[in-house]
Amino acid sequence: MPRSTSDVATRLHALDPLDLDLLESLEDRDRHLYAIMSAATRYRAILHDELQLLRAGKNPELVRGAIGRWREILGEIKNLAADL
Repeated sequence: MPRSTSDVATRLHALDPLDLDLLESLEDRDRHLYAIMSAATRYRAILHDELQLLRAGKNPELVRGAIGRWREILGEIKNLAADL
């Protein structure tokens, strides 16, 4: 049976300050991990696109120019990981 809103509210009020600190810490870590996954997904999408261009016979110099975007995303991932 689903809990009513009052049950949830009662449980939230029952948390002691240590639990709230832990909850905030875990939520912050969750946001950082989500940001890392999002950046990694963007990185993979760019990599995939550039591989497809090379396979299609595009000029490698054009593809190398796009690789600069990778460095920016990898730097973002590195900074986010350092914050964990």
